Amino acid sequence: MPEKLQFFTIIIITIIIIIIIIIITIIIIIIIIIIIIIIIIIITIIIITIIIIITITIIIIIIIIIIIITIIIIIIITIIIITIIIIITITIIIIIIIIIIIIITIIITIIIIIIIIIIIIIIIITIIIIIIITTIIITTIITIIIIITIIIIIIIITIITIIITIITIIIIIIITIITIITIIIIIIIIIIITIIIIIIIIIITIIITIITIIITIIIIVLLPVK
Repeated sequence: MPEKLQFFTIIIITIIIIIIIIIITIIIIIIIIIIIIIIIIIITIIIITIIIIITITIIIIIIIIIIIITIIIIIIITIIIITIIIIITITIIIIIIIIIIIIITIIITIIIIIIIIIIIIIIIITIIIIIIITTIIITTIITIIIIITIIIIIIIITIITIIITIITIIIIIIITIITIITIIIIIIIIIIITIIIIIIIIIITIIITIITIIITIIIIVLLPVK
């Protein structure tokens, strides 16, 4: 009887030790899995935030550059237009003055013999006609230049808005592709890690069961000999 009792106590102790070892290994493996998953989640959050910050800064820089370029272009165009208007008006005024002087001199030289009243009337009529013609020419030139500048500014603004929209669409597509790829990679890594851990648990349990079976067989074989 004492030998059988000793045998059963040894078997119970070995089973308890094996169960404790299995529980400890499972707890350790679960803790390792949780730590790995937390690390992967933190890394993905950091990567996604970095990508979003970089893309937002790139968009802001591009918009600022485009706004600065448009302002510079508009300033240059306005300066050019103003200089052209000034040059044209000055030349027209000079030409008109020369024409007036020539006409007045011709009229004075030709009609010096004629009555002074006729000379005054002719001079007044010519001056009025020249003023009307010059005002018409100057107004038409100024209106044409203003219309051309407005058309150029509208074309530049539309081109810049189209470029900004295209750039933002491309950046949004790139961000979505990068996030989808990172999420797929993380899911694959988690699946691989869980499969490896499950295989390790199965192998450990098989080894422990084989060891317990061998120990029990040895004990069963050795006890009758005693």
